[in-house]
Amino acid sequence: MIIKFTVNSEWAIWKNNLCETYGNKGWSTVKYAYTFKFQGGSLLEYATKKERLLLEINKEIDTQTMINLIVMGLPDYIIFKMDKGSIKSTANLYNEIGKHEHTINKNNYNKYKKNTFDNKGKLDKLNPCIICEKLNKGSRFHSEEKCWFKQTDEYENKRSHSKKVNNTILDVELSDETKNE
Repeated sequence: MIIKFTVNSEWAIWKNNLCETYGNKGWSTVKYAYTFKFQGGSLLEYATKKERLLLEINKEIDTQTMINLIVMGLPDYIIFKMDKGSIKSTANLYNEIGKHEHTINKNNYNKYKKNTFDNKGKLDKLNPCIICEKLNKGSRFHSEEKCWFKQTDEYENKRSHSKKVNNTILDVELSDETKNE
């Protein structure tokens, strides 16, 4: 326990105890290191980060295993262009990855695209919502099916059945009833 130690205790004792108490004991860093894949940006940055993550969890990892794990996180079209026989060290791997760096920008390897398609396969048109315009909510560009201010049929039926009465007439009738009593 940390409480047992005093200020006069040696740093090595403190360090070992702190690492034992507050160190990462879970599998999250291991899982993250092994499943880390290229998502976008520079291929060389991906490779160096993957190598760093793998070395953090296992400093004695052999070179071939590290190369295999780094390559498995690359996009398939990059993997198929690389010659496995010529890659014997991480330096060779970085040189090979550097040769294919230009293909990433050409293929626009992004997870998210700007134009999203709805279920019917048509682009959402940029027309102002009629419901929002009728309610004076301003010009909002979304489909009428997705409008927050769209009222359901049930709500419209309740609204049409409610009676509108002038409150002054009710007040006069109530005051007349109280006078008559």
